[in-house]
Parts: sequence; structure tokens; C-alpha cells
Amino acid sequence: MKTLESYFKIFLYYALIVFISYTLMNKLLKIESFQMNIAKTGVFSETYIYIVSYITLLIEISSIITLVFFKNKGLIFSFFMFLLFTFYIIYLRLFDKYEVCGCGGILNGLSFGIHLAINIGLIAITYYLIDKKNKKYEN
Repeated sequence: MKTLESYFKIFLYYALIVFISYTLMNKLLKIESFQMNIAKTGVFSETYIYIVSYITLLIEISSIITLVFFKNKGLIFSFFMFLLFTFYIIYLRLFDKYEVCGCGGILNGLSFGIHLAINIGLIAITYYLIDKKNKKYEN
């Protein structure tokens, strides 16, 4: 019999997939806007803006695919993806290059504090969902 916690974990797992898919679709549908947000930071040269944008999209697509087909590996992958994205926005903030969130959709335009809180929440959720008992990290 499933416990309330197991239903909660199932809900969080699918919500995570929906969230990543949502931000990915917004970036894909408004790729020029996403690339402009990367350009505004001044971190990457014009050549690398396109490369960084497509690598970011590839990372998010890989996260979704891995979550769907290999739950625990997908959670681990997503955990590190969110860590990477969080370190990136912290870097932007430390060097006064953060303007607003460029994730897309309803997240677009978030202040640094709210963006950081959401990222930390996503890191906590993925960590919570990772099956730490399964040493082989299989489904």
C-alpha cells in the first residue's frame, strides 16, 4: 500500500518533468529572446551565445529524456543541472551581470532572489527524490 509520502514523491517527480518541459518549450519557442538574455550578461562572445544556448537546450532535453526513461539517473542528472544553473546565476550576480531571469514563460523577468530561491527549491526537490538506498541508481 502506498503511503502519503510516496504519492507526494510521485507528484513532485511529475511536476519536475512538467517544469523542465515548460521552461524548455518557452526557450525553444522564443529562442532569439533566450539568446538575447544570454548576450545581455556579457559573459559570452557573440559566437558562443548560440553554442551556449543550444547546449543549455540539449542539457534540458537530456534531463527530461533521462527522467522519463531512467528515473533515478534522471534525478541525479537534474540535480547537477540545477546546481550548474544555480552557480551560473550566482556568478552573474557576483559580477553584477544578472539583470532578470531568462528562463522563459512565467519565470521570465524574475529578480535574482526569487530565481535563486526557485533554483534552491529545485535542487532540494531533486535531492529529496533521489533513491539513495539503490547504490546502482537504477529504476
